Order: sequence, then structure tokens, then C-alpha cells
Amino acid sequence: MDRINAHIDYRVNTKDNNNISIEIKCCGQHLGEIRFKDGQSRDCTLCGMRHQLRIEHNHFHIAQYKPE
Repeated sequence: MDRINAHIDYRVNTKDNNNISIEIKCCGQHLGEIRFKDGQSRDCTLCGMRHQLRIEHNHFHIAQYKPE
């Protein structure tokens, strides 16, 4: 499989079949990880993009917000 060099990348970490965190990569740099808590976010220091986790019922969303 070819390695994909994505501008933005998310990796969901699991343990014992439970999601425990999401690692975030933006602009080629590792921003860190967020735990599965509603409203957690990380901001990219290069482009300013905010990556935010939103938890609803039995699923989650990862949204990207660019400051104006």
C-alpha cells in the first residue's frame, strides 16, 4: 500500500474495543491528541485551523474551523 501524505490526518486510538483518543496531524506536524470528551480541540500553529471533537449519542464528529 502506498503511503498517503495527507495535509490533515486523524488517527483514532483504541484499547479493549473502546475509543480512547484521537491523534491529529495538520500541515505535516503532529498537533497532539484529544480525549473523547465533548468540545475538546487542538489548534494548528501554522495555519490556525481548529480541530474540534463533538460527541452526539452513539457517534462523534471531528470538525475543522478556520479563523477569519
